[in-house]
Amino acid sequence: MESTSARTVGVHRWLAPSWVVVLTALIAAPWLAPGFILSYDLVFTPRQDLLPAALGLGGSLPRAVPQDAIVALLEAVLPGELLQKSVLVAIPLVAGLGMVRLLRRGGLGAQLVASTLTVWNAYVAERLVIGHWGLLLAYAVLPWALAMAIDVRRGRSGAPARLIVLIALSGLTASGSLLATLVALPIAIGPRARVDARKRLLLAAAALATWLPWLVPALVHASPFASDAAGADVFALRGEGAGGVFLAALGLGGIWNTEVVPPSRLWATAPVLTVLVLAAAAYGWPRLRALLGTVAAVWWSICAVTGLLLALASALVPDGWQFVVTTLPGGGLLRDSHKLLAPLAILLAACAGLGVQRGVSRIADRSNRAAIIAAAVLIPMALLPDLAWGAGGRLAPVQYPASWATVREILLSDPRPGDVAVLPWSAFRRYPWNADRTLLDPAPRWLPRTTVVDDGLAVSTPDGIVTVPGEDPRARRLATAIDAVEPLASVLPALGIGWVLVEEGQLPTTSDGLLAGLESVAREPGLTLYAVPGPVASLPAPKGALLVMATDAAVLAGLAALIGWMGVDAFRRRRRETPAGAEDLIP
Repeated sequence: MESTSARTVGVHRWLAPSWVVVLTALIAAPWLAPGFILSYDLVFTPRQDLLPAALGLGGSLPRAVPQDAIVALLEAVLPGELLQKSVLVAIPLVAGLGMVRLLRRGGLGAQLVASTLTVWNAYVAERLVIGHWGLLLAYAVLPWALAMAIDVRRGRSGAPARLIVLIALSGLTASGSLLATLVALPIAIGPRARVDARKRLLLAAAALATWLPWLVPALVHASPFASDAAGADVFALRGEGAGGVFLAALGLGGIWNTEVVPPSRLWATAPVLTVLVLAAAAYGWPRLRALLGTVAAVWWSICAVTGLLLALASALVPDGWQFVVTTLPGGGLLRDSHKLLAPLAILLAACAGLGVQRGVSRIADRSNRAAIIAAAVLIPMALLPDLAWGAGGRLAPVQYPASWATVREILLSDPRPGDVAVLPWSAFRRYPWNADRTLLDPAPRWLPRTTVVDDGLAVSTPDGIVTVPGEDPRARRLATAIDAVEPLASVLPALGIGWVLVEEGQLPTTSDGLLAGLESVAREPGLTLYAVPGPVASLPAPKGALLVMATDAAVLAGLAALIGWMGVDAFRRRRRETPAGAEDLIP
């Protein structure tokens, strides 16, 4: 009898994690084929170099810092294709397993439903297609960070160090860093936490130190935290289908780029699913409070509701939102208001899972309980089918043409100095070899030299095309020359640009007048590389370069030391917990 009971407990223990693996496979199976997945900002290349812009020392604000630097460092030892696949597969896997860990005492039904809703929702679908993998990685880590924050406040040994590492892992982008810190840290060090004042101060300081790789470059930038007024309107939340902006937000959709919205979000069933999840979540919130504690449940709910209200304000109170984004220090970090729904997505998943568990616990028949849990798991998947199989085939792997590698090798071996200007003058591309899917120009990540590209963003809105200006001074000067059709050979040397790469067949068409006087170096399928004749100006080191590099080195060293200490501490605790004389039994 005891053996049968133990086997049943063992099966239940592994059922929820196994289901998360199945969910991950349903989404990510196509990504395992050879090639790169290229969609909007989701741009990996075979080899990305550690250039100044990756550290936040370029002309534009450090929006992908330290994400690009970490990718460059990892691609020094890992192929870019393998790195991208690992990251993308990890997102649903880590998110689902984190929810299972967070609700490990909430019941099997709660774990199954909550992990499904964590992985399979509109927020994940829309952010995957638009390619914001750094933000999604922070989203995936959030359940783990919450679980660790609760361990900290309960006085668990080793939990503070693990929480700091999780916050650092979330900090590939500024928004992810803020998300993890603001949701998890107050729970760890808040009222009635079993942490003394000294440890609270150290924990807060360490968490804030993980911000430095993106915060210091932003502060030393020529226009820190600048954001154009047009961006506040363009990146506001949008309605989806008949439900309007309110139901879109509650359903975790409403992203500003309507091209990445799954078609099923426009079905009449989308608001129905939203109402069902909200009802289950409301029923399950008391269970969440009992499971995690009042402080954790209340603070998490405050973060979720605040994010929801701010996201709605971007659409419902546009003038006030524009003031926040353009006037307040750091307001530019909030301009993409759909990002702010991440705490709500995780909260709804956890509470809905606990709500279903609470409901089925009142049903005596085991078969009926299993049927209800199965329905609660499968209905959200059936009503958002376009997340399956690589977002309905939108995220299919492709191979870069060989011409890109050829151009890279030329720029590596040619001694002529200068950065690279990339034409046509537009931020996004549509290549036939990528099934004409929109993606961010891969040149800045493919080429071994700093590139100057159009860093403005043209977005289609109900009122027409709106262009959000960029911040790079060299890009602005180049844009002026292109508009006036000035020969670039006379403009580029003073800007420190010695090369021009023209991507053929892309819009807008590059005028021959712009290329007059340039020396053609290589003509490859789809790409033509030109050199600028004559001397090229040497640009001074970026402002604050030494400070930024010293900060990055210090944070990296600190994290390495922390992880090393965690390993030693875990080994020591294992030795203490091993019974005397049992060491010989350890294989």
